[in-house]
Amino acid sequence: MKKVIYMILPIVFTCSLLFAAEFKLYPGAKMDEKATKEAQEAALAAKMSNVKATIYTTKESFQKVASFYKGIAKEHMMPRASGTSGKPKKYEGYDLYEAFFIFDGAKDLSTSKLWVKIQRPYIGEDIYDVTAIVVSEKK
Repeated sequence: MKKVIYMILPIVFTCSLLFAAEFKLYPGAKMDEKATKEAQEAALAAKMSNVKATIYTTKESFQKVASFYKGIAKEHMMPRASGTSGKPKKYEGYDLYEAFFIFDGAKDLSTSKLWVKIQRPYIGEDIYDVTAIVVSEKK
């Protein structure tokens, strides 16, 4: 019985580390309170009360921010998104870079309870030459 416990404990511990990943904010990024409030209002209007979105921005390059998250979360490839190593798509004359990262070990964004989207430029009411970190959490 002790052998079984000693074999199972490391597996349980490792799995808990994999599935209990927590979001880490990119150093120096700041919350965009206005955009976060608008995202929350949009989620409530769409009757998505179990979803919380928080938007942060930084002047750092897309590659630096995406590399940071690639080191702590699983990159999830989305159709037409550049990812960390692809070519950007064009958006109104801008090169749009996007990458998605899953923190909780889920197989895709729809089943994940914690994922982020990294995007440059940030497109809100206007187009801003900053890198956005959009955090999506499900309760």
